[in-house]
Amino acid sequence: MTQQQQVQATIENGRRTVPSSTDEPTIPEALRKAVLRHEVCYEVWPEWSGGGGRAKRIGYCVSLCGVNDGVNCTRGHHVPGCAHCGVTYDDLRQIAEWITLAEQPGCQFQIEAFDRAFHIAPRQRWSRNEVIVNVKIWHNDSVDRPADESQERCLNKVRAELKKLGVREGVWQAATVAAH
Repeated sequence: MTQQQQVQATIENGRRTVPSSTDEPTIPEALRKAVLRHEVCYEVWPEWSGGGGRAKRIGYCVSLCGVNDGVNCTRGHHVPGCAHCGVTYDDLRQIAEWITLAEQPGCQFQIEAFDRAFHIAPRQRWSRNEVIVNVKIWHNDSVDRPADESQERCLNKVRAELKKLGVREGVWQAATVAAH
């Protein structure tokens, strides 16, 4: 089994392996291609709770944002919830699962379901129609506890994993995806 096949098998099994020749996990080429095909970027938002009558930050939400590929739908253009949106969501979800596979002490991750909607991007991303996958980062023992350094550490690890894939925060830019 080649190294790439081994990594792909571990993604399907829900585990991440580290090749014996290096300390860094191998990034599957399929994820890099998905980043390019869907022009993926991400945003980070605070996650708030209103429990007890006061707003408190309880974690973070990392939104992976991507667009449908250049293939036209049967109707001539993409519409929210079309088959191409489902493919885009599936690819973004694979990225979300990859970046959250490694267990982080003090944190839990929740990947939200497909909402079958387009989200209009801000002007710096050309107001494009995006499909979004939200990844919530909370305490592992209670989702209502205030965020602390463990959630910050998890967020930084997620950012580092996204950077390895060539995904930038806030804006899409193809030049950031480097071959490894």
